Amino acid sequence: MINATNPFANYTLAIAAQYDETRAGIEEAEKAPKRKVYRSLDSMLEECVLLGATRFGTNFIA
Repeated sequence: MINATNPFANYTLAIAAQYDETRAGIEEAEKAPKRKVYRSLDSMLEECVLLGATRFGTNFIA
């Protein structure tokens, strides 16, 4: 998209394109990561015994 009557058209379009790329990158970085879902208590404990305290409360003992 080049406009011959405006000498700053390419400069302005380059800035707008860089802004759009930066905005898209920031939106992607702000997305929360997916939480891991455990289907059973045994599968969770196979990964880490201490993980139960974060899911079931601080008094959880495996």
